Amino acid sequence: MASVVGLKKIVSVLLLTLFLSSVIAHREMKVEASPATIDVFTGRHPTIQEAINNASSGDLIYVHKGTYYEDIVINKSVSLVGEDRDLTIIYGIQTQYVVYTVQVMASGAMVKDLTVRKNIVNTYGSGIIVASVGNAIIHTRIEKSFYGLMISSSNNNVVSDNIISNNTNGLTLSVSRNNAFSDNIISNNDMGIDLQSSNDNTFSGNALYSNAVGINLYLSGDNNIFCHNNFNNTLQLSSDSTNSTNVWSQNGEGNYWVDYVGQDSNGDGIGDFAYSTDTEDRDNYPLMGPFYDLKVTVKDQVYHVNLVSNSTVSGLRFEFGEETGNRIVLFNVTGEKGTVGFCRIMIPLSLMGLPFTVLSTEGEITPSFLSASNETNVYLYFRWTHSSQTISIVSSETLRLYNELLANYTKLLGDFFGLNATHNILRENFNTLSDSLAELMNRYLALNASYHEHLLDYSRSEENMRNLMYVFAATTAAFLVTTIYLSKRTHTSNKHKTMVFNKKE
Repeated sequence: MASVVGLKKIVSVLLLTLFLSSVIAHREMKVEASPATIDVFTGRHPTIQEAINNASSGDLIYVHKGTYYEDIVINKSVSLVGEDRDLTIIYGIQTQYVVYTVQVMASGAMVKDLTVRKNIVNTYGSGIIVASVGNAIIHTRIEKSFYGLMISSSNNNVVSDNIISNNTNGLTLSVSRNNAFSDNIISNNDMGIDLQSSNDNTFSGNALYSNAVGINLYLSGDNNIFCHNNFNNTLQLSSDSTNSTNVWSQNGEGNYWVDYVGQDSNGDGIGDFAYSTDTEDRDNYPLMGPFYDLKVTVKDQVYHVNLVSNSTVSGLRFEFGEETGNRIVLFNVTGEKGTVGFCRIMIPLSLMGLPFTVLSTEGEITPSFLSASNETNVYLYFRWTHSSQTISIVSSETLRLYNELLANYTKLLGDFFGLNATHNILRENFNTLSDSLAELMNRYLALNASYHEHLLDYSRSEENMRNLMYVFAATTAAFLVTTIYLSKRTHTSNKHKTMVFNKKE
C-alpha cells in the first residue's frame, strides 16, 4: 500500500513538472532596471501580483502587514519581503486540481518574512513551489497545504529559517540538486521531508518533530548530506532504497534521533555505535542530545556556537561585557530532577579565546577538552545534576591577560633559575679553575724558588770558578815569572862562567 501511495505521488510530481516546464518555457524575459522598492498595502495599493507585474528585476517588493487573498507568480528576479512573518499572510484562493499559492518561476528571486497558507483540502496544491535556480526562501511560515514547499527540477536554492507545518507533505524535493536546507522547523506534517530522485543536497540544523514520518527516502537519490538535524517523530526514517549513498554525518558528528538507544561510554556526546534502520542508511556518529546552533554577529562577522545537550535548553544567547571584556555564552537547562545533564559545545576561538570558565547556578564546573578541538574551534564537554539552572561559559579577557602575565612570569622565573643554575655551574668551574690556578701558582713558586736556588748555586760555582781562575792565573804568572827569572839567572851565570873561562884561557 505504501508503494502504491508513493507511486501516486511520483506520478503527480511528474505531472506538476511537465506543467511547470511549459510555464517556464513562456515566462517573461528579465528587465534590466535600477533596483527600486515597491510597497504593497492591503486595500490601499495594487495586489502583490500587480506589484510584481510592475516591478523590474532586482526590485524589492515590500508587503505591509495584512492578509492578501491571492495566488501569485514570481516571474522576475525580485525580492518579496513581508513586514512581519506572522502578520503578513498570503492566503491562496484557487481551487483547481493543481494550484500553487506562490510560484517562483524566475531565477534569483527571494521570498522572506511571509506566511503562506492554503486550505489543505485542495488536492495536490502547494504553498510555495520553486521551479527555477538560485532562489532563496527565508524566515517564512508555510502551512495548511498539501505540499507545503516543493522544489521541483530546481537547483542551487537556499531554504533557511522557515517554519513548515500542518501540511500533508512538509518539504518535497523532486529531481533537484545542490540545494541547501538549514535551520528549518518542519513539524506536524504527515511527511516531514519527501526526497525523490534528488542528489547532492544538504540538510543541516533542521528540526523535524511531531511528523508521522520524519523523512521519506523513496527513490531518494545519492550523496545527499544530513548533519546536525533533530529527528523526533512517530517514525524517524522511511526508505525502501538499498542502493542510495546518502551521508549522515560530517567531521565526526551526525544527527539526533529520539529513539537511539546507544550509550556514550567515553563522555563526548556522541553515541558509541551507529543509528540505522533496516536499509543501508546509517548514522555512524549519532548525537546523544538535540543539536542547537547559536549565531553570533560581532563586527559584521557571523560565528556559530554549536551545542548538544540532553537537557531542555532555552534562552541560548551570547553576551559581551563592555567593562570587563568578558565574552559569555549562556543558556538555561531543565531536566528530570536527580538525573545527569551534559553539554557538548563547540566555540570558535576567534569569537572566544582561552581560557574558559564554566559556571552553573550551583557553582563552577570543570570541563573536559575533547580531541576534536583544533586551532580554529574548541570542543568542551561537561556535566551537571539536573535542576532548573543557568549555565555560563565565560571567556575572560582579564583572566586571559592574567594567565598571559603569569605565563610570562613563569617563563622569566624559569629563565632566571636557568641562569642561576648556569651561574652556579660557572662558579663551580671558576672555583675549580681557581684551585687549579693556585696549585699551578704554588708549583710555579716552588719551581721559581728552585730555579733561584740553582741560580744561586750556579753563581757560587761561577764565583769559585773565577777564584780558581784567578789562582790559576796568579800561579801561572808566578810560575812564568819564576821561570823567566831563573832562566835569566841561569843565562847570566852561564855567561859569567863563559867570561871567566875565556879569561883563564
